[in-house]
Amino acid sequence: MSERKYAYYPGCPSGTTAMEQDMSMKAVFEKLGIELEEMEDWNCCGAAEVEDPEIVYALNARNLAIAEKQGLNIVTPCSICYYNLSRSNIALKGDEELRARVRSIDASLTYNGGVEVKHVLDVLVNDIGVEELSSKVEKKVEAKVAPYYGCYIGRPPETAFDDPDAPGLMDRLIELTGGEVVPYNYTKTKCCGGPLMMTRQDIAFEMARKVLEEAKNAGADCIALACPLCGIMLDAKQPDIEEAFGIEIGMPVLYITQLLGLALGIDSGKLGLDKNIVDTKDIIGKVV
Repeated sequence: MSERKYAYYPGCPSGTTAMEQDMSMKAVFEKLGIELEEMEDWNCCGAAEVEDPEIVYALNARNLAIAEKQGLNIVTPCSICYYNLSRSNIALKGDEELRARVRSIDASLTYNGGVEVKHVLDVLVNDIGVEELSSKVEKKVEAKVAPYYGCYIGRPPETAFDDPDAPGLMDRLIELTGGEVVPYNYTKTKCCGGPLMMTRQDIAFEMARKVLEEAKNAGADCIALACPLCGIMLDAKQPDIEEAFGIEIGMPVLYITQLLGLALGIDSGKLGLDKNIVDTKDIIGKVV
């Protein structure tokens, strides 16, 4: 399949809480000359709420079948969508009886195992490559950045495209933009608390507070991430966390595609940098 064109699975947050991630991914891929063909009539991957694996497999069999008809591999900017699509793909490809059970539910779930699922970080670093990306860089983002991977990209190891314990692909992208990666290894794969937000907000806030304060203590000007649930916890919920603990954090949180887009010379408005909750103007001011 073509590595210059992908079936685009934006995920549910792309039209609501993570519009800036969707905008910046499309802008970056357009700049790089990589075509994204959004999957027609895609459905939710099950997110972090569906517990029954067979329901997750059925939900994602339909998405995989849509991409298979397009003749394209899937790319998604969302770490949870990647987790669900990828683990479903592995399960369905390796189990004919499972494919038959899923197919028996509805004909639209007929999937023959002909698609690969990619996360945006995987495509940028491993498919497009650092050398090509470096040739397109027009500006430097002279910021100190904490790379936050979260817990869905590297778990389980069967779906990981980076070192599950010590991922480094986002670090390489930050360095490519001219940014400085701050010491953050202990925290960058910790959970942000997002899955607990609806049931134990107190624990979720405490987990997110630690991620934010570790970045601040490391001297970061901002956090870079690639997961919309982490984006909610660390950016959108940051004012609530400050109020709950009586502290001031003031840590800008950017999607890695926003940071890369600035280095590629893309206008900040096209990258959705006016949609982040914590003000990003100080980071935009570090673009030279």
